[in-house]
Amino acid sequence: MRLRDIITVLIIAVLIVVPMLFGIYGDFLWFITLGYESVFLTILFTGIGLFVLFFLAFFLLSFLNLKIANRLSRRKGKKSTGKVREMNKVITILIIIFSFVIGFAFTNWEVVLKFLNSSPFQVVDPVFGLDVGFYAFELPFYSFILNFFFALIILNIFFTLISHLSLIKKTKMETEEEGEGPEPEVEWIWGGRRRKHRHAHSYFFNWSGFKERITPHLSILLALLFFVLSAWLHLVQFGLLFSESGTVYGAGYTDLNVTLPLLNILSVISVLIGILFLVNIRFRKWRVIRDGILAFVIVGFLGLIATGAVQALVVAPDEFNLENTYIERNIEGTLAAYGLDSIQETIFPVSYNLTAQDILNNNETISNIRLWDWRPLKHTYTQLQLFRTYYDFGGVDIDRYNINGQYKQVMVSAREMNTGNLPSTAKTWVNEHLVYTHGYGVVMNPVDRVSKEGLPVFYVKDIPPSSDFSSLSLERPEIYYGEESHAYVVTNTETEELDYPYGEQNVYTSYEGTGGVVLSDVLRRLVYAMKFGSIELMLSGSLTPQSRILMYRDVRGRIEKPVPFLAYDPDPYIVVSEGKLYWVIDAYTVTDGYPYSEPIMAGYLRRAPFNYIRNSVKVVMDAYNGNVDYYVIDPDDPVIKTYQKIFPDLFKDFSRMPADLKNHIRYPEGLFSIQATLYSYYHMKDPMVFYNKEDVWVVPDEIYIGTRQQMIPYYVIMKLPGEEKEEFILMLPFTPKGKDNMIGWMAASSDFPTYGNLTVFQFSKQELTYGPMQVEARIDQDADISQLMTLWSQAGSQVIRGNTLVIPIEDSILYIEPLYLEATERGTLPQLKRVIAVYGDKLTMKETLQEALDDIFGAAPITPTGLTVPISQTAAEKLAQIADLFNKAQDALAEGDLGLYQQYIDQIGELAGG
Repeated sequence: MRLRDIITVLIIAVLIVVPMLFGIYGDFLWFITLGYESVFLTILFTGIGLFVLFFLAFFLLSFLNLKIANRLSRRKGKKSTGKVREMNKVITILIIIFSFVIGFAFTNWEVVLKFLNSSPFQVVDPVFGLDVGFYAFELPFYSFILNFFFALIILNIFFTLISHLSLIKKTKMETEEEGEGPEPEVEWIWGGRRRKHRHAHSYFFNWSGFKERITPHLSILLALLFFVLSAWLHLVQFGLLFSESGTVYGAGYTDLNVTLPLLNILSVISVLIGILFLVNIRFRKWRVIRDGILAFVIVGFLGLIATGAVQALVVAPDEFNLENTYIERNIEGTLAAYGLDSIQETIFPVSYNLTAQDILNNNETISNIRLWDWRPLKHTYTQLQLFRTYYDFGGVDIDRYNINGQYKQVMVSAREMNTGNLPSTAKTWVNEHLVYTHGYGVVMNPVDRVSKEGLPVFYVKDIPPSSDFSSLSLERPEIYYGEESHAYVVTNTETEELDYPYGEQNVYTSYEGTGGVVLSDVLRRLVYAMKFGSIELMLSGSLTPQSRILMYRDVRGRIEKPVPFLAYDPDPYIVVSEGKLYWVIDAYTVTDGYPYSEPIMAGYLRRAPFNYIRNSVKVVMDAYNGNVDYYVIDPDDPVIKTYQKIFPDLFKDFSRMPADLKNHIRYPEGLFSIQATLYSYYHMKDPMVFYNKEDVWVVPDEIYIGTRQQMIPYYVIMKLPGEEKEEFILMLPFTPKGKDNMIGWMAASSDFPTYGNLTVFQFSKQELTYGPMQVEARIDQDADISQLMTLWSQAGSQVIRGNTLVIPIEDSILYIEPLYLEATERGTLPQLKRVIAVYGDKLTMKETLQEALDDIFGAAPITPTGLTVPISQTAAEKLAQIADLFNKAQDALAEGDLGLYQQYIDQIGELAGG
């Protein structure tokens, strides 16, 4: 190889390897900041080790095979020609290239480490009696190894054929006049022959000679291939438990009575054919190779015909009786794999006999009915609490807080930085990465309170954030890590960071947290300049040795980077806790290796189809420092047990989570949706009912902005039937397929000690219980409501119909639907104008929820949670005066008249004191 070629190769290697090494080093520094460098090193070194192992194994075995091919093909006592050596170099280069490809293809560290650290499920499959852990952890590893041997042998058969064919040399012949001299000489040349002939360049390939020389070598390789094929067929029988060819998912009648014996027969035949190939090394009969392969193909083809015939002629005419056992297995496996086997089922006898006293007794439920739909509320937040165009509200979350002794459901949204909304002239590197670095604070309002203008009443608002409740005060309102934080930022520079706007001016700050990698030297700056393609990181004079680069700042990307093997809920939510802001997100363990369990595809989890899931981990991320903690809430999950063995320093026990954060753990909507979807079929535990799909449920629809759409699970504070106090639950109603009446509802508890409990309440099938769409139809058919909505929808306005909430109270069902009015022009402010309440055959629409309940039940005004003390007429009059003075005080404050505001406040104090 010439010097120029060597230099070219070195330059290419540097261009490829150096950026890769810089990227690894940059990520390693980032992992150190999180304290998870052991996770990084475990994954890195395992991947490197697997690459080296499979690279060397493929290269050495392939190179040895090439040497054997050369030795078997070369004539005794003869040396290889120059052209033969050149072809060997070409084959060697191919071997090196494929070695790299194989090395990279078999760096699946997760399969190997889960095999080495597997945990039993303590559940055995009903066919082979093996623990489910075998299918989740061991079977993938065995398949992984066999795939390598398949690739190794098949590619070496290819290399062998090339090697033998390359030794056939086309040679220019001297010509002789026809009839002159002796008969043409014939000389065997490595499977071919040449002879002198009167026609120049004549060449004849001797097929029989070629077969004789290649047969022993090819017999060895084919024997190995069929031995591996036999092992693979043995593993395939376990894969029958995941068959999709029968009535249900999992091995059915044909699979176990035809396909399974066929696989065993083919496995034995493969071994016999392999032995036959080894014997053929001595006899060198090409037809043995041909006939052996042909026999395997024929047996396999006949087996496929037999399988189809049995399914069509035996199973189909008597399908249920033959598949009954396997349907039961599918039901049991699916319920167990998705955590539905422990669900509590109960009858909910509906009777419409609620009284005003019942409403008062369930005051905590009534006072937490969610009147605010998150979709129009986000627009309201944007108009009232954004303040600057570079802020944004990414989403509105639902949570609950204990506020002054009351258990309140709230809606909360983080005010995040979005530099994409900056004017184009302001989108400079300095502004996007050094100045506009973080969001600021949250907005929070109770779900039930509405101002007289139809707007939310805020618990937390404004910049800087203010609250009337000490438990909601924020000492660290800065949001450096959030849902909208996608770009890297650099803090502690010579350029001041915008903290928050204050009137016509801005307040600036310098980051005081521990997040990010310190850019302490030129090497680190170079590493991240290359990583982000940003030359400014090298040249900017604003950066100092104390500067920190904060990257991977979006919630999901940040928690997924160190722990990519878990699946994550798409909806992280913000929590105010002890003066700081935290993001909480649910993480799932999944596998596709649970026998007889129906697989499901949930695209929002960014995972391939799986048939087992557990919400085993709760992840908490500090919005200021970016610290990420993974708390194991389900220590009995075998999958998370396995990961804990692999990464002993990664996970924390749930007991170590701060107590206040535990109060905000909620049952994840993503898991609940999956469970509800499956339960709509798998509540039919009778195989006959399941087979005929006699009682399929579906998630009902509702109306939103005039469009019919499927309901989504919703959180509510309520007292479940049979319980003594209210709790925060996630619920969803069901309707029979093809009908609109409600058949039941599912609830998941989010509060301890009942966290995770699933309950399904079923209604009587003999009595009508209105479903959401039937309630929507009744609303549409009400003349007064329809007339008012038509009137509002004119003159540049539109009516937004919020979520139809199904609220179980005692043994009755109350339906609530809020109505919002919004101008159709851009920059509108949705306002809650009416509340519709439906109970039994009663339907009403009023300005407030209390008025609607009064109209239906004649209920007294709602008292503070837990208090039902009657109010005397004198006290009621005094409260009315206080309320009137308070409204006047607020109006004076809004107008900037602090003197008048103070007078009203003093009068309120005198009334309260008297």
